[in-house]
Amino acid sequence: MVGTVIAKIAGSTLGDTYTFPAADGASGEFLKTDGSTNLSFGSAAAGGKVLQVLGTSLNTTVTSTSTSYVASGLTITLTPASASSKFLLILSGGQQQASVVAYECLTTFYVDGSEVAETGPYELWQQRYNRGPHSATCLHAPSTVSAVTYAPFYKVNSSPAGQYATFNLATARVTFTVMELSS
Repeated sequence: MVGTVIAKIAGSTLGDTYTFPAADGASGEFLKTDGSTNLSFGSAAAGGKVLQVLGTSLNTTVTSTSTSYVASGLTITLTPASASSKFLLILSGGQQQASVVAYECLTTFYVDGSEVAETGPYELWQQRYNRGPHSATCLHAPSTVSAVTYAPFYKVNSSPAGQYATFNLATARVTFTVMELSS
């Protein structure tokens, strides 16, 4: 039968479909090649899957004069399906700003009250009067099956009197999403 398949594929055009008798392959298998004209049925390739997706958002103004990271008001708690799961953290949208040129609004991610990685921040915004959307991502492997809580935190890099960082300006909507991925 594999020889017949090769002949059909050789004369095919984009979009052609072929049906094979059940005896030629089991459920969940696919037709694969070794790079030449040898075809065989095989198992689906192993790979990661999205196990769960949780999200939250806010559309209120959140501002601080702190030069230490403070909570943004967005949090997500999940229980990993496996100790080998990885979590993709995504912060997007909204409007952030620093109140004065040369001052910065820095954003990082926290897990269970501590910064995910000391190499943060994952985002830095510097501009006066201009505002920009969040665009930060992080891949984290907590190596646990216990519940974990993720949250974006932010700060201003320097705060002389009256200077501040704005994590979000109303009525813009900032969204925080966490996806659990299998390995």
